[in-house]
Amino acid sequence: MPEYYLIPKKAGRAFPALGKAAKKVEAWVFQFLFWLLGLLSPERASSVAAWVFGLLGPRSAMAQKVQRNLSVAFPEKNDSEIKNTTRDVFKQLGMALAELINMRQIWDERDQRIQFVIDPEAQAHLDAKGATVFVTAHVGAWQLTNLISLHQNLTITTVYAAESNPLMHNMMYQLREAFGVKLLPAQAGVRPLLRELNQGNSIGLAMDTRLDSGEPLPFFGVDALTNTTAARLALRSGAALIPIRAERLRPGHFKISVMAPITSPNPQDSANDQASAMTLLINEHFEQWIKAAPHQWICLKRRWPKPPKK
Repeated sequence: MPEYYLIPKKAGRAFPALGKAAKKVEAWVFQFLFWLLGLLSPERASSVAAWVFGLLGPRSAMAQKVQRNLSVAFPEKNDSEIKNTTRDVFKQLGMALAELINMRQIWDERDQRIQFVIDPEAQAHLDAKGATVFVTAHVGAWQLTNLISLHQNLTITTVYAAESNPLMHNMMYQLREAFGVKLLPAQAGVRPLLRELNQGNSIGLAMDTRLDSGEPLPFFGVDALTNTTAARLALRSGAALIPIRAERLRPGHFKISVMAPITSPNPQDSANDQASAMTLLINEHFEQWIKAAPHQWICLKRRWPKPPKK
């Protein structure tokens, strides 16, 4: 998650006192926003949060990174289109926050709000309670993919990016508990994940962000450092590798799609080559989702290498 929401990261690091004050102010602002959105219906909360984030987001330091990512993924879009899409991305981020705050109500009213569509092959695997590596991207209502745990009565450990602000972290953690999954911070590493898979449980990973130690693989036709952990864990444990997507149909209403398992196209290759090939297939899914709804790709961090200086 971003180190700061209200000030540039460089400013916070250069002036520790400013950074400390900014984190306190951020916590107060979000605490008030959480309280306000919790009083509203999921639909109304989404509308209010979209307005607030659509107003403030394009003025934040994160906006440049969003614009850069969109420019690489959609080189055919002009500057005006990129800026408009960037504003919509922040609106979607606000809606995602509102959904997190109202998650318990959304789940309690799931018959009216959530449609689950599960591929037959994936359903057979889930019915057998086989270990699964669920992979998703920060597109649409991605957080709701965790609800597959409650829907299918699965034991799932989900990796999340902890907030750098301790006050924010505590608030966000309490909200995430509504997912009904085990929560594991990203810095915990892969050993706990492998242990869960070897015990026959499942894990959930969002795999569309940059990993500095990742492998350069094409994403929208441009090489990007890519996390191959999901494929490696599936190969090592024998777990199924299954993409899962949560679409925001309209405020407060969603479609969660569980795709067919991804298998190695060349089982005779080395584990490294198989992991790369399977990750490319994951990227193809993500590209399709993002192309279908560019404004719903929450791409707040730099995805591709910085362009060379002129």
